[in-house]
Amino acid sequence: MTTVYIVKTGEKFLCTAEDGDIGMALEIKEASSFLSYEEADKVAHEHADPGCEIVAVNIMRG
Repeated sequence: MTTVYIVKTGEKFLCTAEDGDIGMALEIKEASSFLSYEEADKVAHEHADPGCEIVAVNIMRG
């Protein structure tokens, strides 16, 4: 199992667009994931609205 972190702002999630820009995804499966809380927090401060959440997600690899 691996833990990754995503940034949730309101009902949407930060994601990376094909051109590399930061965008918003409607579904968690489209969200950008980060390997550390610190990395997710840094991106959140740079690109998300105040009051956003850093959410830990456990991924099963099999």
